[in-house]
Amino acid sequence: MLVMLLVCGVLFGGVFGFVAFRNQMIKQFFANMPVPVVPVTAEPAQAQAWEVVVPAIGTLQAINGVDVSAQVSGLIQDIAFQSGQTVTKGQVLVRLDADVEKAQLRSAEAQLALARSNAQRARSLVRSSAGTEANLDKAESELRVAEATIEQLKAQIDKKVVTAPFSGVLGVRKVDVGAYLQPGTPIVTLQDLSVMLADFSVSQKDLPRVAVGQPVRLTTDAWAGRVFAGKVIAVEPLVNAKSGMIAVQASLPNPDGALRPGLFARIEVVRPETEPVVTVPQSAITYNLYGDSVFVVKNGTGDSAEVARAAVEIGARRDGRVAILNGVQPGEMIVTSGQVKLENGSRVKVADKENPLTAPARMTLQ
Repeated sequence: MLVMLLVCGVLFGGVFGFVAFRNQMIKQFFANMPVPVVPVTAEPAQAQAWEVVVPAIGTLQAINGVDVSAQVSGLIQDIAFQSGQTVTKGQVLVRLDADVEKAQLRSAEAQLALARSNAQRARSLVRSSAGTEANLDKAESELRVAEATIEQLKAQIDKKVVTAPFSGVLGVRKVDVGAYLQPGTPIVTLQDLSVMLADFSVSQKDLPRVAVGQPVRLTTDAWAGRVFAGKVIAVEPLVNAKSGMIAVQASLPNPDGALRPGLFARIEVVRPETEPVVTVPQSAITYNLYGDSVFVVKNGTGDSAEVARAAVEIGARRDGRVAILNGVQPGEMIVTSGQVKLENGSRVKVADKENPLTAPARMTLQ
């Protein structure tokens, strides 16, 4: 029994001793292990002078745009246009059947000829004292009625021909030959794309910063990277009592027809003055629920540099950069890529060039 107890004591003692020795060695290894250095890219925060702008979201409409329709009813006899065609003012688009009106016009012209003869005969009789003034008045009245009937029938026949009210581009036709057209039924849309109007709203606090004649910049998702220029042409004098917003309209030349009615657009009303701001690249901002932040390179250079997280208040975004309202000073080195692996006190190595593996993500954020 004593031998067995001695053997067990030796075995258990050896096991516990080995475990303690192993833990001590692991502790020494991690204690002496060098702190990992994270490769990052960085650039200094820049002090810039930015234009003062009033941002807004709006929609576009053509300077002239209507759904062409007929004023009278009738059977479509001829369609004289193609979908998507460019037309000029007064160009014939649709002809309606006007056979009945033309026949009535011929009858009215015959009545007019008779009324003229009767009126002329009545004047001659009055001059020769063989007729009465009452008969003359009746004959002249019948003449005027016949002339008015002619004008009325001619107007009806003219309305049977639908023409373009202004020059522009036609849309897709909505009617076919042989269809019976009711007054007001849309035939085709017509849009004058030479000049576009942008309708948007600004807050009442921005009213002093918006005036007629100010330049505007406009961008759309349809033409990414392209900026369209125009100017403010109208400011609504009435403030919306429910929303506190003010309607504004801008005019933009559109010689190539790139802008189309109905497009959503981002609009900036440009002020003449500038304001100083501190900016960093958009990729430098770390977004989270607790607030936005950046990593600032401090305490050394090269492989011995360290970073510290700085909470920031961000402002406007422009050309891939963000205005920092609070938290960063001009000239401070800001990490622009590789910050996913960083925390306060991490050692970093600032690369001369941006890591190509992080470049696509940075472009996506912009």
